[in-house]
Amino acid sequence: MFQEVTERAYAPLVATLYRHPEVKASLHFSGPLLDWLEANRPDVIGDLADLVRRGQIELLSGGYYEPVLVGVPRRDGVGQIRALSDRVHAIFGQRPLGAWLTERVWEPHLPSLLAEAGVAYTVLDDEHFLQAGLRPQELGESYVTEDQGLPVIVFPGSVKLRYLIPFRDVGQTMKELRARADEGAKLVVYADDGEKFGAWPGTFARVHKDGWLEQFFTAIAQADFLQTTTLEDAWIFQKPARRVYIPGGSYPEMAEWALDPNAAKRYQQARNKLEGDLSALVVAPLWRNFFAKYPESNGLHKRMLIVSEELARRSILDASAEVRQAQQNLWRAQGNDVYWHGVFGGIYFPHLRADAYASLLKAERILSERRAAAGEQRDYDVDGYDEYIFRGNAGAVFVHVQGGAVIEWDLYASATNLIDTLARRPEAEHEALRRAEKAGKVLVGKAAEKETKSIHEAVRARERGLSKLLEYDVARRSFFQDSFRSGRSDPVLLHAIYYQLTPQREARTVSLILEPPQRALASVPGLGIRKDIRIADEGLAAGVRYRLRNEGEERIVISFTSASNIGLLSEQNPMDTITAGTKKTTAGKPLDARNVTDIAVHSESRHFDIAFAIDPPCALATRPIYSITNSEQGFERVYQQVEVSCTWDVQIEPDSHVDLEIRATAVGQMVEPEAARPTARRRRTAPGGAAETPRPPRR
Repeated sequence: MFQEVTERAYAPLVATLYRHPEVKASLHFSGPLLDWLEANRPDVIGDLADLVRRGQIELLSGGYYEPVLVGVPRRDGVGQIRALSDRVHAIFGQRPLGAWLTERVWEPHLPSLLAEAGVAYTVLDDEHFLQAGLRPQELGESYVTEDQGLPVIVFPGSVKLRYLIPFRDVGQTMKELRARADEGAKLVVYADDGEKFGAWPGTFARVHKDGWLEQFFTAIAQADFLQTTTLEDAWIFQKPARRVYIPGGSYPEMAEWALDPNAAKRYQQARNKLEGDLSALVVAPLWRNFFAKYPESNGLHKRMLIVSEELARRSILDASAEVRQAQQNLWRAQGNDVYWHGVFGGIYFPHLRADAYASLLKAERILSERRAAAGEQRDYDVDGYDEYIFRGNAGAVFVHVQGGAVIEWDLYASATNLIDTLARRPEAEHEALRRAEKAGKVLVGKAAEKETKSIHEAVRARERGLSKLLEYDVARRSFFQDSFRSGRSDPVLLHAIYYQLTPQREARTVSLILEPPQRALASVPGLGIRKDIRIADEGLAAGVRYRLRNEGEERIVISFTSASNIGLLSEQNPMDTITAGTKKTTAGKPLDARNVTDIAVHSESRHFDIAFAIDPPCALATRPIYSITNSEQGFERVYQQVEVSCTWDVQIEPDSHVDLEIRATAVGQMVEPEAARPTARRRRTAPGGAAETPRPPRR
């Protein structure tokens, strides 16, 4: 992906800047992208170094692995910014003074964090300033804000320019800039994704082949009413207009994405009813609302906090190479994309979730070497209910009272969460897909590639008829989820029901007794369910034993199902297999079998094996689970996980019970931690000269 986007967007953009020395700009590269460019595209690094030397561009800092700063511990946010500033300084000989704020997510405490990290200025959407009570005509200057007396300069970034550049003719952008100048604006800031200049659908032909970028740079160089500047020069030579205090938020689309579909609809209706700058005064949800919308995002986030807290304690007395490597892995797991979803894929992409968990578990593998295996009841995901967390030297198992199910099973050797899954849930974007398909306005194939409208304005899809595949789950997908059916009635799903949990300690085993509330079983009078989840072998074994009771006066006849969802990267790998007796299938192909006592799951892509032992024999069904999601390329079907269901036909006489058992044992193949990133080469100092690029004195 780095290679493709560099070839289509980053490198041509840098080359065009090189040909137009009269155009100044501020650029931001994330740490991993900068590392990749240095290793794979030294020509781009060389061009950037020349642009820095001649004062045409400045390079901004930011979180090394591009975290949303409000979503990570302060110590990690500060550390990541300092790490990227050090990296830029080592490569280019100039230390950044400004920073790019990931996804422009803002909360009022950030000025003190940024100041502590050595950041003097950043950019926010002009929407932020309107929410603070400013009028549009006041947004032609910079402002200063502070937290605990520590200041940072904030520049308003133009939302209108974001929609004009590069999707409209150059003349429309110049007309907007002329209008702003006539209104008395001293400074207009365009700050947006570099991917728009060649990597977004339809933009490569428009921006580079058809010469849009050349025309744009030529037009602004010839305009007699403006001159380009870096943010650093604007910070040095232009005093801020005044002090402001900005409420928490992000750009308008992000606010809408953070809401569930019904709330998003009301939010948009409220904004549409207000005209002009009044729409910005509709209160938007915080970026953190994604943790409420997606339990899987919240679970990953709170898991990250556990590792960060443990690593912080360890780092006080241990500065070894292993601990430094654990720090890098933790920071990598804090990359923002996987924690949210908008029009950019995010948490819906299994490879992003897999990488975040792998990074966390590589860090935890280092930290677990001195750990004594133990379990605890703790509300780690902050939902008001205590979960049960078991962590040993080889793995970890998390049990949630919702559904009485295992929601996370970690193998440290393979750095894998076996239950890295995602439930299918309604999204506001699904309505846009349904409307577009009904009206015949979905762009597919070459029509999608040729369309030059922004991804916010056109509906694209990888295939036709996707709206017919939309299905939704009642709760998060996990291990040992229960349901039953009586006769021909609809199945009763217990996935969202809250069980009672009672831990019991046994030798090398944690036994958890879970029972659903009786009202959930009311459709079958007299039915009682108790499940006993057992965790053993340092977290490498987990099993469930069900006891189905008949406390009524009539025989109970039901079909009982225990479903487990296993996270695999895709359905395409032929080496990811599921075997039951003589039958074998891959993750993308369903399998049905009867009288099954053993199931073997082998994942070549994620380096683990799971063996299930079932007593008594069950009817087995495996199914790939897909979700429909949107990204820059349009709507697509995304494989999420494989569901393995064990079903028994059960008859229970009055005052009797039936026991059903599934025992699972997991083994992970060792995945070595990545080699520690080498220290960047420092630029050679010219004879008799200094390594630092000369710069104007600070204010």
